[in-house]
Amino acid sequence: MTEIIPYFTVYASSAIRFFLGPALGIGYGIGIGFTVLLTTAGMMSTVFSITFFNHIIQIFLQRFFSLRKKKKFTPRTRKFIKIWKYSGVKGVAFITPIVLSPIIGVILLNAIGAKKKEIIKWMLISALLWSFIESTLFYFLGNSLDIIPLNY
Repeated sequence: MTEIIPYFTVYASSAIRFFLGPALGIGYGIGIGFTVLLTTAGMMSTVFSITFFNHIIQIFLQRFFSLRKKKKFTPRTRKFIKIWKYSGVKGVAFITPIVLSPIIGVILLNAIGAKKKEIIKWMLISALLWSFIESTLFYFLGNSLDIIPLNY
C-alpha cells in the first residue's frame, strides 16, 4: 500500500497545481517517463471533469457566489481577454500549466465558450509538453545540485 502513495501524490498534486507533480515525481525517485504520464493524467482528469460537468459547476457558482454584483471588466479579465483574442484556446492551454492552475484554465475556457473537443486536445498537448519540460528540468537540476530524493 505504501508503494502507491508517491504515485498518487504526484497524480493528485498535478490535478490541482501542475508544477508540483513533476517536482514531487522526481523528488520521490520516479522516472521521468512515468512522472510525465502521472502528471499529464492528473491534469487531464481535472480537464475532463470540469469540461464535462461544466453546467453543474456553473449552477453551483451562480447559486453560492452571486450574492453581490461583481464588475465584469477588471484588469485581470482584460488581460485574459487580450490573451484569448490573440491566441485562442491554444494560447490559454499553453499558459495554463505554468501560470494558471488546471482548474482555473479550464473554467476560463469553458466560460468563454470554447468547444470541448478543442479544450481537451490543446490541454493534452500542453500537459504533455510542460510535464516533459518540467520533469527533465527537475531531474537534471536535482542531480546537479545533489538533492537527495525523497525516499518514501
